[in-house]
Amino acid sequence: AERWHFPGSPTIRINGEDVPLDDTWREQVMATNDAYARQGLRVLAVAASGVPEVCSGLQPVSACTPESVERDLILLGLIAMMDPPRPEVVDAVARTRDAGIRVIMITGDYGLTAESIARRIGIVRGQVRTITGVELGHMDDQELEEALSEEVIFARSAPEDKLRVVNALQSMGEIVAVTGDGVNDAPALKKADIGVAMGIAGTDVAKEAADMILTDDNFASIVSAVEEGRGVYANIKKFTTYILTSNTPEAVPFILFVLSGGAIPLALTVLQILAIDLGTDIVPALALGADPPEPGLMDKPPRSRREHVINGPLLRRAYLILGPVAALAAMAAFYYQYWTNGFAGQFVNLPDTGPLYRSATSMALAGVVMAQ
Repeated sequence: AERWHFPGSPTIRINGEDVPLDDTWREQVMATNDAYARQGLRVLAVAASGVPEVCSGLQPVSACTPESVERDLILLGLIAMMDPPRPEVVDAVARTRDAGIRVIMITGDYGLTAESIARRIGIVRGQVRTITGVELGHMDDQELEEALSEEVIFARSAPEDKLRVVNALQSMGEIVAVTGDGVNDAPALKKADIGVAMGIAGTDVAKEAADMILTDDNFASIVSAVEEGRGVYANIKKFTTYILTSNTPEAVPFILFVLSGGAIPLALTVLQILAIDLGTDIVPALALGADPPEPGLMDKPPRSRREHVINGPLLRRAYLILGPVAALAAMAAFYYQYWTNGFAGQFVNLPDTGPLYRSATSMALAGVVMAQ
């Protein structure tokens, strides 16, 4: 329930005297509760009651139910507890915003408490709509999707509400990651694109249903994992571009040799091409694959799930821009060696044996390596 409810004839203890808990006192209690909640505090109401006869031991145990015990309660007071978010969470949430990742809070806390904490750590800004579990139960799927399109917090929520939110976000075309620790969170963790279970507080059921286990139960670690994943993907594109680029200067000498009918000597020999493939292709590519994430990587929006590692822009960059530049450098170095040794301005009918040819091919090899 969104408000406390005391069945029977509740009273409140004021200065040691029990007085009826009328509407005036209720308003005061709720005003105090809301004031604490707006400060991000969790509030508990503490009440007392006598032990009813059904729980005296003379009656069956089954007769002692919450309904029979929690009657004619005396409200003793409120307890406000501070459970502050970790200091690193504020920066982590800001980084998710910059990265185009939206964070939605689904909590069992009181609405004002949830909103206060969400604002403090930067999950919501400006106008925000708070939807309780009861309100969510009366909403259809279309209304829920409309609510998710704006700033929203889900408070006083049950674990099954989390599953509904996941389904709604996925139907909107979003990629959803869900965190959870309880047994009841397992369906949402399983349904999400990425289920993240808590490693310390999480149950075994939640861990089994999840795709990933957060060993330190820290939200900031999720953001670091996103950055690491983006870095790995960027590195794959880096060394793929690098390897594809070196194919062009290796192929151009053979193309020129064939098209000229042998009038243009091979600028690279087979052994030199093998040296490139085994040496300057492999080792630097491994280094590129181990690159740390570049600055600004988390300032870009998420890539489309339909994007492939090898795509049109990558191929155009490798084969139409970087590859021709490397081929030009290799052939320029090759001809430079001839032109500075008595064959100035001559492109064809060059000697294809002897020390001059060997030194020219070495220059072409150096041109490829320098271009790489």
